[in-house]
Amino acid sequence: MTVKTIMATLVLSALSINAHATDFTFGLNDDTLSTELQFDLNKDVNGSVEYIYADKGGQMLSGALHIAHDAGAHHFELGAKFSQVWSKKSQNGNFVGIGGRYAMHLGSNVSIHGSGYYSPSVLSFGDIDGSWQLDGRVQYNLNPALALFVGYRDIRLQYDNASNTSLDSGLYLGAKASF
Repeated sequence: MTVKTIMATLVLSALSINAHATDFTFGLNDDTLSTELQFDLNKDVNGSVEYIYADKGGQMLSGALHIAHDAGAHHFELGAKFSQVWSKKSQNGNFVGIGGRYAMHLGSNVSIHGSGYYSPSVLSFGDIDGSWQLDGRVQYNLNPALALFVGYRDIRLQYDNASNTSLDSGLYLGAKASF
């Protein structure tokens, strides 16, 4: 083997991710389509990639990394979420939101989920001056691999030289598949 082949093998093996679980989430309403792929890097760390298309607001592509903790029926995740926005109402831009997710299993296959992220001006780039995102849903697990939910999401963007806008705000229905 040549030195280049050995180095390439070492770099690729260092970059490989051993994902323990993967969840695919799909949500929609009359004006919005959202997808998310979440993967566990280990029992305490997960990552996700999310895409939202809103007829009236534009598009958003996000990548997040969370530290997770389980405490009985409660599940906590804290981390950062980097988002790129292509807005129909204002200028495009990107931002880093700090926040997390929370889930509580209520029994009988029902759980509630919430998430929130805040991005101050110092973590917002381009013409975006800040943002906040809130999401809440009630989920029913049909089986360990499939769940249905109803939720409410609100994503607000603040701009330097334009009026503040909402990328998405409203109820949505969805499903989650675990692999």
